[in-house]
Amino acid sequence: MAYQLLELNTARNSLRCIVKAFGIKEIYLPYYICPVVRMALAKEKCKINFYNIDLQFRPKQQFPQDAFIVYPNYFGVCSNIVNELSLKYKYLIVDNAHSYFSAPKGIASFNSLRKFFNQVKDGSFLYIKKSFNLDFEEDDYSYENNIMTEEEFILNENRLDKQEIKLISQNTKQLFSKINFEVEKQRIKTNFDFYHKKYGDENLLKLNICENDYPFKYPLLVKSIDRANDIVEELSMQGIKVYRYWNNLPERFEEKAFFERLVCI
Repeated sequence: MAYQLLELNTARNSLRCIVKAFGIKEIYLPYYICPVVRMALAKEKCKINFYNIDLQFRPKQQFPQDAFIVYPNYFGVCSNIVNELSLKYKYLIVDNAHSYFSAPKGIASFNSLRKFFNQVKDGSFLYIKKSFNLDFEEDDYSYENNIMTEEEFILNENRLDKQEIKLISQNTKQLFSKINFEVEKQRIKTNFDFYHKKYGDENLLKLNICENDYPFKYPLLVKSIDRANDIVEELSMQGIKVYRYWNNLPERFEEKAFFERLVCI
């Protein structure tokens, strides 16, 4: 079955739409993921079975063949893992919030426009193998094409937290239509290649990206917390903002290393 495309207001609402469309009551979700994903599933009263990943972003367990599984294409560098999982599991759902240019896989894939393009402040494209007709109203939010301040960013995040499922706004569509994708692809490739050349020898991640991948960030996993902090300080002095993804995890989780020692540039 071919994918149906829905243009919605946020990635988290794309996931909610998937849950509604397939009537999902129970789903597998990694511990290491943005908290808003868990919140979206909670809104749909969907039971979450959490799973662990290893330090190469690979699931550490096998899943039941009839299970609905959310797998994020972490930082846009996990397309090979996505391909493997899509061949193995019938009900794979791919979170491409970090990989706008990746082709859809599984029963559904969704991305996040604002994660990739500074020109827009919301928006998500949902590709889903399900024929259905859900009646959503169109978002009427309007904004300018500009780089947000920290305060504006927080206000926008708070706004999105409260948004119900809506169709993408005409304002976002208009601004999105003006994006030069070839320029964006070149910017992404240049950024990734620069930092891989600089830090690749000490990166504990075995990055094996596909030729057509355009990663969200360059994920750099280093051997110590001190080294991670030194790199963050070095980049901050150059005016480069570095974020830590996502919340801290318990000591017994291998993924805790991502919070402590993963620098995403």
